[in-house]
Amino acid sequence: MNDPTPEPAARDSVDAILDQWRKERPDLQVAPVGVITRLARVRAHLDGALTEVFDGFDLTPADFQVLVVLRRAGAPYRLGQARLMAALGLTSGTVSVRMSRLEARGVVLREADPDDKRTFTVRLTALGEELFDRIAPVHLQGEDRLLSALHPDEQLHLADLLRKLLGSYEQTGPQAVRIWGMRVEPAHLARARRAAVGLSDRAGLLVADVTPAGPAALAGIAAGDLVVATVHGAVRSPQDLPLQSGEPVELTLLRGEERIRALIAPSAATEARS
Repeated sequence: MNDPTPEPAARDSVDAILDQWRKERPDLQVAPVGVITRLARVRAHLDGALTEVFDGFDLTPADFQVLVVLRRAGAPYRLGQARLMAALGLTSGTVSVRMSRLEARGVVLREADPDDKRTFTVRLTALGEELFDRIAPVHLQGEDRLLSALHPDEQLHLADLLRKLLGSYEQTGPQAVRIWGMRVEPAHLARARRAAVGLSDRAGLLVADVTPAGPAALAGIAAGDLVVATVHGAVRSPQDLPLQSGEPVELTLLRGEERIRALIAPSAATEARS
């Protein structure tokens, strides 16, 4: 007896978009649409569901983030204006508007900063603590339901991939990863900077600077080099670099368009990222 024909893989609304583009413009590389558009559409579903939860408490998701940041700070649940702005990713004007709304409700209290009279601190009140304690279990249960289509191990795998992607946006400039005496910029910046000077479009980690006499410098690595591979495979993230092997680490790099190899000494290979 012949094996039954396998069921087709589940399709979604983005598959139809990809099919249309492959028909209309087969020359276009539309694979990124399968990721970027799905992330956007999933985010829209999540935002809608979470808004419903917070509507039940007469809050916006943005309001709840203020409570979360203050509660997470630990007793006495107080933060200065600058730290609160940084944690929320907001300007002072936007923070002030949001604080006014929450202060009127009695869940936060603005007080003069004892260290800088030009700014203020924000403290979670007892009413704010009680409100957070009522919302948090409901909110977390709702988030758990929103991920019901994924098995627990799939959720962990997705979280790992998203961590890798998010890290590539966060670990730039002063926050860029330092490893083996060199600072490396993420792959999307490396591709953009190579394109800007007419070099080939290659993903990898761009060496931004090298510490003199450090492990990378001793291996002959220079600023501007692009780390593209190890013996274990392609490098697109610092997570692709072996750190604790105890063996020499062989890197493949591009210097302009020239392919070169560099060997990091065993003692350097155990140096932790910073």
